Amino acid sequence: MDIQIEIMLQGGQIKKLIEEQSAELRKKYDMKRAELEILYFLSKSGTHNTSTDIHRQLMMNRGHISQAVDNLCKKNYIIAVPDKTDRRYIHYEITDNARELIKEMTDRREYISQMILKDVSEEELESYRKVSEKIRKNIDDMIVNN
Repeated sequence: MDIQIEIMLQGGQIKKLIEEQSAELRKKYDMKRAELEILYFLSKSGTHNTSTDIHRQLMMNRGHISQAVDNLCKKNYIIAVPDKTDRRYIHYEITDNARELIKEMTDRREYISQMILKDVSEEELESYRKVSEKIRKNIDDMIVNN
């Protein structure tokens, strides 16, 4: 496989960039990386807001998820809401207390996106989206079938 494609698929550079760009926020709000990632995910996830949803999307260790959501609840950034039809599920909802932090995270992520997509045309971006979706589907299929 082409080394550039392999590097992109692993996402290491993007993760490192986001981590570097998030360092100031982590310090300002006294948060761990996992807490920020989960809070950002929950801000975008809609009704897919359970520990299982977090695990599937972020591929995080369940222990880290549990610890992070407990800390986020203690800091009053999220609340835990039992599912109305199935008591086994807990939904995590963002509180107003987290809105400023989420806005700062969103602004930083948008800036990162603008910078990494600089000089990329709409046509190139659309091709990338199509290829990425096919790769994601193939990976999902392999995970399910193993």
